[in-house]
Amino acid sequence: MPTHEWTLAPDPYGRGGRDTNKKALIIAVAIMGVAGLVAVLAFLLPGLSGEGTAQVGPKSYNAQVECQVNTVDGVGTVTINGTITGDASRYKVTVEVLDAASRQSIGETTFDVRDTTTFSGTTAAQAPVGPKGIDCRITKVA
Repeated sequence: MPTHEWTLAPDPYGRGGRDTNKKALIIAVAIMGVAGLVAVLAFLLPGLSGEGTAQVGPKSYNAQVECQVNTVDGVGTVTINGTITGDASRYKVTVEVLDAASRQSIGETTFDVRDTTTFSGTTAAQAPVGPKGIDCRITKVA
């Protein structure tokens, strides 16, 4: 009877065997665990990932706005001046112009404020301004 036939059968205790599979599994789990830990730490500690990363959550800010209307031949132009300070270097500030008497919106504009604390501009009043004048309010800051 030839003896080489029985040596071709898998031998769990010989070359390779069960220990190699366990070691490979342990190494794979350890690598995945370290990669997951690094990913979680990078998300929770934004200072480690660099200055240009976006912040998660709302921005903290303090903003004020003033408006003045100038009417010529029934057409109103609203001049808007404002300031914003906070923990970000960039904001998008939306200002709505309201008729003071009816509280209806007569204009709206958005300012892209970057690396400064002030914003200003003009917008056309989309309706005649009432006798009580106008009010302005900041409707959105992003």
